[in-house]
Amino acid sequence: MALLMMDDEEDGRKHFNYNKIVEQQNLSKKKKKKLMKKKELLEDDFEVDVSDTRFQAMYTSHLFNLDPSDPNFKKTKAVEKILEEKARQREQKQEELTKAIKRKENDLQKETAKKPIDPALSMLIKSVKNKTQEFQARKKQKIK
Repeated sequence: MALLMMDDEEDGRKHFNYNKIVEQQNLSKKKKKKLMKKKELLEDDFEVDVSDTRFQAMYTSHLFNLDPSDPNFKKTKAVEKILEEKARQREQKQEELTKAIKRKENDLQKETAKKPIDPALSMLIKSVKNKTQEFQARKKQKIK
């Protein structure tokens, strides 16, 4: 019996009408002031935990993108927070990629600077270049 009575007590839960909240967010300042005077202005106090690991797919997968051009899209504080977090993570990932590319370039430059070319190999390269130049010169003379 006590369990049935517990349901009647107010436990801090607050019901809301999503459509009214969205409508009131899009009102002009004058209309908002009128509603505030009447104390009918609803506050959207819903908080989204953007750092929750269960929702990481929203930021990484293209399947969960929010489409502002969709007719059912409603711009609320929670949606704005999600979009900001997605942009922040995208920017952070881009910075990491640029740092990784710079690191690889530096490593390649260090490797090429460290390894001296073998003298026998350099002589071979020079001889091949000379022979190709001679061949190209003979080929040009035959064409004329």
